[in-house]
Amino acid sequence: MRPKSNSGRARGSQESRMIQKIVLLIAGLLVAASAIAQSSNRARHGEFYLGPVFTQSKNYNFDGGTTARTDTGNGLNLGFAYNFDAHWQAGIDFAWSEIDYSADVKPGTGNTNLAGRINGTIETGTVRFNGTWNALAGNFTPFVTGGLGWTYIDTNIPAGLPESFCWYYPWYGSYCGTYVPTKTTTRFSYNAGLGLRLDVGKGVFRGLVNYQYADLGGWGQADFLQYRIDFGVKF
Repeated sequence: MRPKSNSGRARGSQESRMIQKIVLLIAGLLVAASAIAQSSNRARHGEFYLGPVFTQSKNYNFDGGTTARTDTGNGLNLGFAYNFDAHWQAGIDFAWSEIDYSADVKPGTGNTNLAGRINGTIETGTVRFNGTWNALAGNFTPFVTGGLGWTYIDTNIPAGLPESFCWYYPWYGSYCGTYVPTKTTTRFSYNAGLGLRLDVGKGVFRGLVNYQYADLGGWGQADFLQYRIDFGVKF
């Protein structure tokens, strides 16, 4: 019988290491699956979370022929919630977003020289009370959420002449500046969303797609999709 060659021993060693890696990978996946399948500890716990908000770009058409397009907006969401059990949760969100836009403005009757393109930035702030239902009691679960609240909108379009103001700052003294009033409004709004949640110890990680709607009265309406990533902690 001839001894095995060095190449044969090398192939055998490589196969052994590959098998070990596969076994370790399978074991790791089984441990992760077991942890995810375990019942979560979120019941009767509060949680705090924050994360970025991304608003999808959109085209708008208005009365009179004016059109506008918003760019992808960026913002921040801050929230507090309480888990009544592993499935039901209620809380409050404070969200802020900033969205750049461009608009092709059509003139009114007799104003032939006012047509043109304008660019600007819309700032929004929302306070909403929301409810969430987690479909599974485990650490990893899909969920649905919905809420009602109010949205403040600042168009940054001048609504009057510049105004001067002065006030006294501690340790500094009198300070004066100029403020230009802008067109703003606060309106009732609601939202609905779908997402996935992962609990890791006291940590909370959520990703969701959120639909936001606001009735602007004489201004029309605003509805858009938002994408959120929440990072939180239970207490």
